Amino acid sequence: MNVTVFGAGGMGLYFAAMLARAGHRVTVVGRADTVAAAAEPLVLEVGAQTFSVPGVRAVADVPVDAEAADLVVVAVKAWQVAAAAKTIAPLVGPGTVVLPVQNGVEAGTDLAETLGAASILGCTCVVIAQRVGPWAVRCLGAHATVEIGALAPEFEPAGGRFDGVAAALSDAGIAVTRSADIQATLWRKLMLISSYGGVGALARQPVGVTRAEPATAELVRDAMLEVLAVAQARGIALTEADVDQMMGVYRGFSSDTTSSMQRDLAAGRPSELEYQNGAVLRFGRAAGVPTPIHRTIYASQLPGELAARRSEGP
Repeated sequence: MNVTVFGAGGMGLYFAAMLARAGHRVTVVGRADTVAAAAEPLVLEVGAQTFSVPGVRAVADVPVDAEAADLVVVAVKAWQVAAAAKTIAPLVGPGTVVLPVQNGVEAGTDLAETLGAASILGCTCVVIAQRVGPWAVRCLGAHATVEIGALAPEFEPAGGRFDGVAAALSDAGIAVTRSADIQATLWRKLMLISSYGGVGALARQPVGVTRAEPATAELVRDAMLEVLAVAQARGIALTEADVDQMMGVYRGFSSDTTSSMQRDLAAGRPSELEYQNGAVLRFGRAAGVPTPIHRTIYASQLPGELAARRSEGP
């Protein structure tokens, strides 16, 4: 399979390494330091093992006459997706599948505005992948699990392309579940990450601390209930049983777990605040559903978020 991975952060390099190890032809679109480092094999660290993965290309741009890809993995941050869609457009042909792996519920819509909905799969991904160099990635804990499904009726599984992508990911060692309702799947994930990550950012503590304090753990659950109310107002098929399920996931995390948004906020880096707690707040306002916990998280973290974006520059 001809695969392009757009984005060379931890997630992008992880998918590139796993798919290349399975024999797929992989190109990574990244920054100049990534392109320079790609003269050497891509390095993947998993536990105590280190794998050298040769043959992965890196480029800084997508030419307008690029060969269409079979699979495009969009692995940039949520706020970069809309711009990424314009860049990857030359790669998207009739048989291409575009797979966004961002947190939140808006990446597919952002891509569809430029690319149309016929090529896009919805996806949730669970993996802790840390970029440890321009051309090196470390997988902390278990390998990735993904849940995928068509976001819109326009998606055409021409030539078995849905099955082909699922098989390619599975062969690469990535566990795949097919979602019967990908919108519910995406909102369930948003319920989890925005709530435990947002409360963790407020408390400045990892999961082991927030769940050990009953009042704080109750706040996480109440935040999930706000997401449930917003989702139901939008016609998403979630119930309180989904809150119970996500609380179970939260309780099962290792004690040192923090969300990527929480880590970015703590480090003064731009984060996905707008696409997690901000999204809950925006969708809640549109539906007339109050979300006071997510509003508090968003408003309290926004000054630091804006400062990080100003320091990053255009």
